Amino acid sequence: MSHTAPADIIPDFLAELEALPSSARLERADTEAIYALAYQQVVQGHFDTAYRYFSLLTLYRPTEVKYLAGLALSHKMLERYEAAAGVYSFMALLEPAEPQHQLSISECLLRQGDTKDAQDTLALVTRFCRENAGHEQTAERAKAIASLLSRANDAA
Repeated sequence: MSHTAPADIIPDFLAELEALPSSARLERADTEAIYALAYQQVVQGHFDTAYRYFSLLTLYRPTEVKYLAGLALSHKMLERYEAAAGVYSFMALLEPAEPQHQLSISECLLRQGDTKDAQDTLALVTRFCRENAGHEQTAERAKAIASLLSRANDAA
């Protein structure tokens, strides 16, 4: 019996998502027009409406990171931190070399009051950024948040 490692099934899973019939129902120009509407809703602070647009977009383009980012941000701004963390986790699966997704997960964990898991995630982000060039801004933000948490723990 062969064993398939989880990392081995990810490309197949993503290919199946992209091959869903819903992915062919809207042209790229249509999804980009909807994205422009969703983006304007975010800019205006109408996150509930933006959430609806981004939900629609991710139905038709379930692996498009910029649509997922909008969905996650909408969840976050609507204080749906668990849902936002779930979307950021999927984005981390799509782009494992992008530590910003993990940093966003840690921020959601903090908003939920889960400082232990947030600190653990920040440590992973910091280590990844130290070992991989090009993520200086993410590294600085992770270090700053970790430092604030450390000071808060010391004061408690």
